[in-house]
Amino acid sequence: MSHDDKHEHEPRWDVIEKLSNKIDEDIDEAFRVNRMSFIEVDIALLMLREKLGQQKMELYNMYMKTEDTKEE
Repeated sequence: MSHDDKHEHEPRWDVIEKLSNKIDEDIDEAFRVNRMSFIEVDIALLMLREKLGQQKMELYNMYMKTEDTKEE
C-alpha cells in the first residue's frame, strides 16, 4: 500500500521522527558550532513557520481550484 492509498490525515510517524531528529541536530549544531543565540535560533524557526504557513495557503488555493473545476 502506498502513502497515496492511505488516508491523508494519518501521519507517517517514521518520517516525522526522522525530520524532527534532523532539525534537533541542526539546532544543536547552531548553538555549539555557530554559537547562535536563542533569539537567532528562534527567528530561524519563526521563518520556517512562516514558510510552512505559505505552503499551506498554496495547497489550500490549489484545493479550491480543483473544487471549482469539479463544479463546472
